[in-house]
Amino acid sequence: MKHRSAYRALFPLCLAALALGGCAGDSLQVPPPAQVAADAAEVVDPREIVALVPDRAAAARLLSGARAEGFTLREQTALAGLGLEMLRLEIPGALGGPGAIAALERIEPLAVAGVNHAYRPAASHALEYADALIGWPAVPCRALGPIGMIDTGVDAGLPELSAAVIHSAGFARGAPAGRLHGSEVASLLADPRRLSGVTLYAASVVGMSARGEQEAGVDSLLEALSWLAGQGVRLVNISLAGPYNKLLDRGIDRAEAHGMTIVAAVGNDGAGAPPRYPAALENVIGVTAVDADRAIYRDAVQGRQVDVAAPGVDVLLKLDGRMVFATGTSIAAPFVTARIASDPGLYDAPAARVRAGLRGLSDDLGAPGPDPVFGAGLVKAPPRCAAP
Repeated sequence: MKHRSAYRALFPLCLAALALGGCAGDSLQVPPPAQVAADAAEVVDPREIVALVPDRAAAARLLSGARAEGFTLREQTALAGLGLEMLRLEIPGALGGPGAIAALERIEPLAVAGVNHAYRPAASHALEYADALIGWPAVPCRALGPIGMIDTGVDAGLPELSAAVIHSAGFARGAPAGRLHGSEVASLLADPRRLSGVTLYAASVVGMSARGEQEAGVDSLLEALSWLAGQGVRLVNISLAGPYNKLLDRGIDRAEAHGMTIVAAVGNDGAGAPPRYPAALENVIGVTAVDADRAIYRDAVQGRQVDVAAPGVDVLLKLDGRMVFATGTSIAAPFVTARIASDPGLYDAPAARVRAGLRGLSDDLGAPGPDPVFGAGLVKAPPRCAAP
């Protein structure tokens, strides 16, 4: 079970040893130093630092002091939906990431600074066994409110998405990335055989890096969260995974405070991999993948961050009239999101209550009780499905 601190407030200067990943103490959910160090290179741009402050006055103080010490402002963005200001700054040549973080948090004590970590799709490697496995009713359930997703772009013109109302916004940096991954996730969230009346808010955050990789910076994720909060979205699916980042931790904490429940894929880096984020944050529902025989997906990340399992191996999807198969924890997460979206007892509930509700209505797999492989077990369809 994940542990939650009593509160998490804006915090003082971090120790340099942890500066790339986060601060020690109770304010944030920091992983061990060895994991922080291992993730240090997973950044969008090694010369960029990102800072969050609570208001424009703090932003002005930070920017004035930062410029005096050689930082260059790349962009300032108001994250109105989260009640924060975000600054992207270029690091002076003499400083590395830890030094830049220490400098910014010294200049403005209310600032939370961190490197711009990269988050990548928990890539697909789509069978109609899935709905039967979790006992989904033959008649679709009704979505009780809008559903948000943070992913690659979505091809809203696909005939499989014609029954849904889709609102899109782009926050990706770099060259446009492909839309396959996001379209797969959207087709599961908005499948009219499973959910009716779906309004989908799709935030595209994944672009092509200079290295030719699909990735999203933490700044893009924060802008997407802010946009979704501003649209009144209270349930969000994230099928991306990456390192711990205290800025993302802070942003999701704010999103939860605004009434948002976030469901995320635990990642496809293998059983021995360290926890991937945001799924490993305590206020996020972490989802792993199983196959038709209820066996765990061989590449799923394991650990106490796993809350529940859902179908995610060789799931049959129909995209643009073609039948395709997809595999991964990214594919499992939308089943859990759809299940929450149609359950009057869980929709619009805080993460702790959602987690407890899912635990009480899942089929236990593996070792008795919650375990690091399957979490509480295989998610089951809601017993009080909202009628179409």
